[in-house]
Amino acid sequence: MKLDTAVIILLIILMVGCSKHFTNQPLPNQPPKTFLTIVPDSTLRSTTSQQHLHWWGVDPDGFVKGFDISFDSLHWTFTTSNDSVIGLKLSSNDTTYKFYVAAVDDQGLVDPKPASLNYPIHNSPPVVSFVFQSDVPDTTYPVATFQWNGSDIDGNETIVSYTYVLDDTTNPSRWKNLTSDNNRVTLYNIDGLTEGTHIFYMRARDVAGAYSKTIRMPIDTTKTWYVKEPKGDFLIIDDYGIADATASFYSQMFDTVMNGRLKAKDVWDIKAGYTSTARGKYVPALINPTFTESLKLFKYILWYCDSNPQMDIAQSSIPAFKAAGGKILFVTGFPQYPADARGFGDFAPIDNIESSYFKSILLAKDSLVSVDPAYPTLYRDANPVIYTYPRGLLPKVSAQVIYHMGRSPLWASRDTLPIIMGVKDADQPSIIMLAILLHRFAGNPGAGVPNNVPAFLRKVFSDEFGVR
Repeated sequence: MKLDTAVIILLIILMVGCSKHFTNQPLPNQPPKTFLTIVPDSTLRSTTSQQHLHWWGVDPDGFVKGFDISFDSLHWTFTTSNDSVIGLKLSSNDTTYKFYVAAVDDQGLVDPKPASLNYPIHNSPPVVSFVFQSDVPDTTYPVATFQWNGSDIDGNETIVSYTYVLDDTTNPSRWKNLTSDNNRVTLYNIDGLTEGTHIFYMRARDVAGAYSKTIRMPIDTTKTWYVKEPKGDFLIIDDYGIADATASFYSQMFDTVMNGRLKAKDVWDIKAGYTSTARGKYVPALINPTFTESLKLFKYILWYCDSNPQMDIAQSSIPAFKAAGGKILFVTGFPQYPADARGFGDFAPIDNIESSYFKSILLAKDSLVSVDPAYPTLYRDANPVIYTYPRGLLPKVSAQVIYHMGRSPLWASRDTLPIIMGVKDADQPSIIMLAILLHRFAGNPGAGVPNNVPAFLRKVFSDEFGVR
């Protein structure tokens, strides 16, 4: 009996104790805890101004629904992400940022002790380099264009300006500023491109005031480039790549025509160094503006070609030259299988050239007969070098024909449809085009066949172009 009584008393004590442990008093919501680190990422730019921040939270009695993030612990932004790539802007050479993140649990309770880290940001200077294959030729007229690329591993937007100078880098007042949205500059005589040797220097500046290394053009530190100023208002463009006496022919012609008024003082050889994959070594990288602006330094041009004219250069530059009031005589042959020649129509009064050559060779005494009697007949020379694949022009409706091939039994079928070989664009023309190698139409005076090229040049430049 005593044993039963003891058991009952023990059970009562246990029941009372258990009832106190399971009272209806739940624990309060516990705040989450926040953790922060940096996760290296090899695909990011290797700079301390771009950081990949990663954070996470742990909630002991629920779950984390998001995070509040801040850089000053006063202004917060909510996010459900666990990481972010953040660009830390530079305002001085070295800057320190402090990042805060606080986990938010499912009941909206925020970690009262946000995780934080300091990020000391060291500025990296910008980098500037010239555009590939944009080298200045070793000789130019007083027009030169320079192109560059600027970059900064702290973000290209941190570049605030580019500065450049000609020749003398020691005088701070001579450096000229360009805003960061520029990537090229064209210099002229008024900018200091005077007769003589020159070097162009360039550097970039970032928002923190740091400068890139100074680069130079010519890139070769042992070289300069030479600027030659025009000697007159007449320019000869040599687009002729055959090693013969053609350059001397034109030089001799203009030494005497109009009493030497157009003496060949300025000659631009655009064929030297030319290959099927590269322009000539004296041709600038940019036709526009550099080549075009150089043409505008002159009033009159003779552009003579072999049978492979550089039509892309002519097409890109001659229209602007004409629009500026310039006048040009363009003389060219054509290859056996020419490319699409419709581009000539961009600057000359033709729609195209004939689809095939009218004869494989021209013979001595074959002639160009003028439609206008004021123009002389031009006779082929007796040079034994074969003249091949002559081809007629297809003029625009507005063009004025000045020459066609003289009659010959070799192309008798064209007697009723003359082969047009010379045209001009107006009564007072800005361009005259001949589809021949003019130096091969100098006749044979020793055999009684006159050389009428001087008379032709006088007619073009004096009467048509108004040279005085």
